[in-house]
Amino acid sequence: MSEVKHNRNKLRVQVSILLVGFAALALVIPDRHRPASELRPSRMIRILTDTTLFLTPDQVARSVVSGDTSILLVDIRDPEQYLAAHIPGAVNIPFGDICNPDWSGYLDDPRDRAVLYANGDVLASEAWMLCMQKGYTNTGIMKGGMNEWFRVVMESEFSGGRITAAQNALFETRYRAREYFTSMNSLPDSLKTVFLEVKKKKEAELTGGCE
Repeated sequence: MSEVKHNRNKLRVQVSILLVGFAALALVIPDRHRPASELRPSRMIRILTDTTLFLTPDQVARSVVSGDTSILLVDIRDPEQYLAAHIPGAVNIPFGDICNPDWSGYLDDPRDRAVLYANGDVLASEAWMLCMQKGYTNTGIMKGGMNEWFRVVMESEFSGGRITAAQNALFETRYRAREYFTSMNSLPDSLKTVFLEVKKKKEAELTGGCE
């Protein structure tokens, strides 16, 4: 099975699982019982069927390599996991802090699309639902999370006697993203912590600090 077909099948499975979850939520909490300010499950399902909600690791890798400032990567794992290894440029907003207004400047910036990732899809999907309920609608999910990033970007190798121009461009992007990832995560934890603190300070300045 080709990699493209493999990815499409995985996406169908992921979407199906999430659709079942939303359908169950809609049954438990009917739309008429939900406050008007909350995003209804029926609308969430419509949004979820839009495949642009998900970014593949290759799309994220291109963003990292090109320095695309229109995408903000948001690592929702624990700080310890973030410090151990994270995608270059990602800011750490742990899952438990998603609803903290101190981070709204990152998650609710119409100029940047916040792309959430964890180790897999489940936690990132839950974080996405929380963002949508908060009104942070310019959000997405990196499909497969760090597990898929390692499989696709960090571990993939070209095999075969010939390579097309498209394949060459794809693997060149993966290799460059791999180098950035390795360089960033080879830094001492102290420097990574400084980077995180600078991000937090910047956000505090944007939002006026904690009340």
